[in-house]
Amino acid sequence: MILIIGGGLAGMSTAYHLGDREHLVLEAEAEPGGLCRSREIDGFVFDYTGHLLHLRDERIMRLVDEWLPGTFAEVERKANIRSRGATLPFPFQANLYGLPVDVVKDCLVGFAESLGVALPDDPATSFEEWSLAVFGRGISDAFMLSYNEKLFCRDPKEMTADWVSWAVPKPNLEEVVRGALGIENRGMGYNSKFRYPVDGGIGVLPAALAERVEHMRRGVRVVEVDLDARTATLDDGERLSYDELVVTTPLPGFLDMVRGGAADYASLARRLDWSVVACLNLGVDRAGIADGAHWTYFPDPEVPFYRAGFPSNFSTTVAREGTSSMYVEFGVRRGAAFDSERAAAHATDALHREGILEPGDRILVSDWIRIDPGYVIFDRDRQEVMEQVVPDLKSRGVHLIGRYGAWTYSYMERALLDGLELAESLR
Repeated sequence: MILIIGGGLAGMSTAYHLGDREHLVLEAEAEPGGLCRSREIDGFVFDYTGHLLHLRDERIMRLVDEWLPGTFAEVERKANIRSRGATLPFPFQANLYGLPVDVVKDCLVGFAESLGVALPDDPATSFEEWSLAVFGRGISDAFMLSYNEKLFCRDPKEMTADWVSWAVPKPNLEEVVRGALGIENRGMGYNSKFRYPVDGGIGVLPAALAERVEHMRRGVRVVEVDLDARTATLDDGERLSYDELVVTTPLPGFLDMVRGGAADYASLARRLDWSVVACLNLGVDRAGIADGAHWTYFPDPEVPFYRAGFPSNFSTTVAREGTSSMYVEFGVRRGAAFDSERAAAHATDALHREGILEPGDRILVSDWIRIDPGYVIFDRDRQEVMEQVVPDLKSRGVHLIGRYGAWTYSYMERALLDGLELAESLR
């Protein structure tokens, strides 16, 4: 028996690709999908923050087209950065035009100086050191460090850079100069295009996958795993035996409930850290908000949130006719107090100051989603814990996959691939 903890994309993909190999998915919620879900509120469909499908792997493309033929539209990304009163195309480092001239000068000089700097290969290299080596002081100070400190709620000196190389594009000198002169650089980065449902939110994807997963129990929670006996105990006392265990739920919580084995897993769990995402969903009584942008980054410290996205610009079906929808994301340090009423007021003020909301706009719907854990914190503690627990657990038949099981920075296609590749190895 292969037991799979968690019915998100990674867990369900594993089950789907196991085929006839005996398996069972255990999902704590009544509805599978994890964070890849949607909910409807008064005619507005909100995802659990921005979930856009970026596909590059032919195997996953074929599967999505098979599961949901004609369901997704391919959209060319329109993402912006709002900084120092200017609206810039994404990515910041390749589209500097519009910033104050002294900021542009510092960015260009710093980038030119960085071209002769060797990239550090020490795993202990901090995110700040990596950013300075890759982009120079100007771009690092103006965007990279300030934005990511808001996102992760950590000093960039305390974070390592082992999450970032595939996600952050580095332009060449010509592209940086072009962008500084106002010649837009388009199509950069892994997310230059995305797929989104023509009708409804991203929840159609896990719903389609769940229909193809026959062996899944919902509303059951694993409370203990005995590595020596290879058993999992549920919250009602039922004990299930397994040959192989697939974990897609947050790793710290899993390590806390592990018994047996050779390590002090609870102590290792306490060394892992994360930030919380507080997401404010808004429905607005005006169509065409944000000039058609899909999302906008806000690195400046006076803006309390780090990003705003506009689902009604992905698809007109997720908002009422003549209206728009948006989500506003706040980074919250784990364990910190968060006053949602005060945050909503500050967010509304900032959206007006930044020109996203206009004076006559009325808020029709206001809804909070809290995602805890939100983003994994990459630091030396994480590196040391993962170096120990991944091979140790694998030797005991435990496989960590997905964003939270593997405790990493990931995306939907990668979750589906994690399940596919693990299932192939287990078969």
